[in-house]
Amino acid sequence: MITSVTVSTPNINKGDHHVRSLARIAVIGAAAAAVATATSTSAFAEDATVSSVGLDARAEFVANGDHLYIKDLRKDGHSAIGIIERGTQYYYWNRDGVGTTRHVNLDLEENRAIALGAVIGDWSGTPTGGIIWSTLSTRTISTS
Repeated sequence: MITSVTVSTPNINKGDHHVRSLARIAVIGAAAAAVATATSTSAFAEDATVSSVGLDARAEFVANGDHLYIKDLRKDGHSAIGIIERGTQYYYWNRDGVGTTRHVNLDLEENRAIALGAVIGDWSGTPTGGIIWSTLSTRTISTS
């Protein structure tokens, strides 16, 4: 933490007030930038993986580019579902069977907390119909 900043101006002709002011602004600006950098608390993005209870489905979030991968890991007749919650819940179904991965290229807001979930279900024509909620697993992460 910076406790004091000494500002000195170069030895400039007393009549050149404009140059002195620019030098003073540059020094003060550099000091302000150093303080702002030292006290920054900005969020950082993170990659994350969540597996459903029972390990039948996996949702992987890659922060660089906001990519979501939903993997079906077990031959059980159920679909794998990835869930993203950012105020509203979005359900991404992978109905292609065991061993397959569905890729979703998202465009999320920067530096936001979101919930990532993995669950299994049986597609019944609606995003939430047929979800087996007892297999839901979630994790809170940050976007890039």
